Amino acid sequence: MPSSNWKLGAAVLGIASVAGGFGVNAILNPATTSSSVSGSAVEPDKTVTSDQIPYEFGYVELTVTKSAGKLSAIDIGGSTATDGRDQAYPILVEEAIKAQGTDFGNLGGATYTVDAFKAALDNAIAKLG
Repeated sequence: MPSSNWKLGAAVLGIASVAGGFGVNAILNPATTSSSVSGSAVEPDKTVTSDQIPYEFGYVELTVTKSAGKLSAIDIGGSTATDGRDQAYPILVEEAIKAQGTDFGNLGGATYTVDAFKAALDNAIAKLG
């Protein structure tokens, strides 16, 4: 019966290998659980459009999105500005998102555009509530 012992040994080794694989997998990929914290509701995303704010060189109208309680996107839409002043918009959007509002500095040569942008942003933030 030596061949039986060989088969039994191979079976035990095979089972040990499978069990070991499961053990290693459990260590490398631990089970995850999810839990919810009661009383803390996640704010839904909200998007609003500001009033159209006219100024000396065009108008500013912003579409602002708030996600998880923070300003997450500002779209300048059809806002206008003459003589290249529209080049200020991407910088203003970036600064407004960083500041989470209108508490950021001016851009040289674009004071009126900055002021109109901030007025439109304040208007949109008020609508976000």
